[in-house]
Amino acid sequence: MIAGTLTVDRDQILAISQDVFAAMIDGGETIVFERFGAVPEPADPIVAWVDMTIGGLGIGARAVVRTGRPVADELTRALLVMNPDEVVTPEDLADAFGEIANVVGGNVKSLLAAHAVLSLPAVASEAPAMAEHQFLQEIPLDWRGHVLVMSLWSLS
Repeated sequence: MIAGTLTVDRDQILAISQDVFAAMIDGGETIVFERFGAVPEPADPIVAWVDMTIGGLGIGARAVVRTGRPVADELTRALLVMNPDEVVTPEDLADAFGEIANVVGGNVKSLLAAHAVLSLPAVASEAPAMAEHQFLQEIPLDWRGHVLVMSLWSLS
């Protein structure tokens, strides 16, 4: 990656997450905080991500949001203003959880030192293999007593 192109730190990712959740989900209230201590692996994982690609260079970043399916369902209900007992369809989940990754990624993209293009969000039970990419940042979050993890990877 070109030096200085991707300089996003943990505090920026936390601030972006807090702003996104306050604006989109929590009615302006900030109730997302950094989680300290052990982060349990979700029993039924769900992952959403977007890629930011810097003009024809084949480099960029990937913003990833991961949690367990029950938390993703609760986020979907909150974002789509659904009743607490309403069934979350796979389409609802992909739309809502993908939109969270999209908005987080869009905010990260605005911090890049070079112009980048944002991909459409993807949602799956696991993120694609990232072995050839460099891990940059990860921040576990607490939202309403639930765990989410935001991470950022470089793409080369």
